[in-house]
Amino acid sequence: MFCRNCGKELVGSPEFCMNCGARPMSGTSFCPGCGATTTPMTNICTNCGAQVAGAIKERTWKPTTAGILCIVAGTIAVISGIVVAVLGGIGGAFIGMGWLSAVGAPLIILGTVTIVGGIYAIKRRIWGLALAGSICALLGPWALLGILAIIFISLGKLEFE
Repeated sequence: MFCRNCGKELVGSPEFCMNCGARPMSGTSFCPGCGATTTPMTNICTNCGAQVAGAIKERTWKPTTAGILCIVAGTIAVISGIVVAVLGGIGGAFIGMGWLSAVGAPLIILGTVTIVGGIYAIKRRIWGLALAGSICALLGPWALLGILAIIFISLGKLEFE
């Protein structure tokens, strides 16, 4: 095995390269099988035929856009939920229907999941959570944002870790 950062041969499978101090598979300059020079876009080493792990993936605008849409939809949901809870509690107290404040709780919960999913979409981590957040964005008058977020999350699935 060779360090992908500096190209020096490694004995066993160490956590860090003793020559450069980097994690052996963190670089993109050398083949881990033979130590030949590679580029960041190399998938297969032309010298030994070994598959070069971790070729840089192209980052597109889709997960970022989906994350922004989710955060906007989630913020609207949380604010709407707080308004409904407060006004429902105040209005319900006057007419004897205090349970109206509980109607805002699901909006707050769904909005929170949507915001968290949007954050994970922007970070391109945990695809399932990002998708769940975009699905939660479907509920409410901002459903168009949720539909677009689901489409962009689905199209950008390969960019997630």
